[in-house]
Amino acid sequence: MPFSIRFPLLNCWRIIFAGLVLALLGACSTTRLAYTNGHELAWWWLSDYIDVQGEDRTTLRRAVHQVHDWHRREQLAATVDLLQRWQPQFAGDLPAESACRLVDEVMQRAIELSGLVQALDASALQLLARLSPRQLAEMERQFTKSNRKFRDKYIEVSAQELLDTRVEAGLSRAQWIYGSLGRQQEQALRAALVAAPWDPRDAYGWRLRRQQEVLQTLRELSQSQANPELARSALRALLSRMIDPQEPIERARVLSMRQQSCQVMAQLHASTTAAQRAKAQDNLRTSALDLKALMPPR
Repeated sequence: MPFSIRFPLLNCWRIIFAGLVLALLGACSTTRLAYTNGHELAWWWLSDYIDVQGEDRTTLRRAVHQVHDWHRREQLAATVDLLQRWQPQFAGDLPAESACRLVDEVMQRAIELSGLVQALDASALQLLARLSPRQLAEMERQFTKSNRKFRDKYIEVSAQELLDTRVEAGLSRAQWIYGSLGRQQEQALRAALVAAPWDPRDAYGWRLRRQQEVLQTLRELSQSQANPELARSALRALLSRMIDPQEPIERARVLSMRQQSCQVMAQLHASTTAAQRAKAQDNLRTSALDLKALMPPR
């Protein structure tokens, strides 16, 4: 859904970077806490999808920490730079072409996340490459459970209910940047979303395809008893396809979402007051400072 700047990331990878997403959306004083504890949120989520016990549980938890440490070491500086460069752009007008540049910058940060697989050690890769049929069946069951929630929220509702849900989500995210929003901003966002239709059935189809791709990749690794480096290569390729798909249909879908995000962001920003724009700058500045404090010493 536009303005949330949806990326083609499967939730099981995106959740690891909840702190990063909050930062990119200017989550003000919550940024440092969210980023610092992002690995705990990831662990809580992954432990539902990957059913492991004993030493394997310790290995998976360590892998989550490895990914978090990798992002802090390799990606956090670029995120801080991005937030700093965004500050003056929120002071004045933000036409669609400028909004698109911001969206493209965030998408580039997302594309670079495929490098997270490099952070995993051999034991973590071996664990992911030898998941049993029972464990993969449990993962599929969890996918089915989350898909039911998706359908309940986005598909099995009226057109008005879907629009209301999109507006509510968009306002919540926008408030992280601009602070309190009023009736004028809600009306602007609603009009922008009406002009940028989102097909939840199309999104649901994409979701199902990516889930099956995850399961198929893990099954193939398990059946072939792949060594750690082969597993690393397969997992990185899988993540790269999800983040930056090159198939013509999927690519067109990503580009369409990008354009809609640009338009919605520009229309919402145009409705904001001088005080709200000043608040956005302050939130971005605070987030940049919070994350800069978390950067490892050089």
